Amino acid sequence: MSTITAYNPNEDDLKLVNLNTYKDSLVSSTQSIDQTEAELNTKLIERDNLLYADGTGLYPIAQNIKKYVKSLYGATSPEYKNVLDIKFTSPV
Repeated sequence: MSTITAYNPNEDDLKLVNLNTYKDSLVSSTQSIDQTEAELNTKLIERDNLLYADGTGLYPIAQNIKKYVKSLYGATSPEYKNVLDIKFTSPV
């Protein structure tokens, strides 16, 4: 609006100074949200690494335990059925 010389509204809310102040407050609010979102994304990546890292994550270890119990006791054993009922999901 500052490039339009004919812009001169009568309403105080629409004056250029007030519009700039409002814009600055919106930008300030958005910056804190952006920072919080970036921190959230970092924590989600850390969580995924903990749960799904090859060989050391909770998901692959649980799958290996299920395979071990199956090989040790058999696929129809009550021990295997107990660990089989514990559900883990892989990342999408």
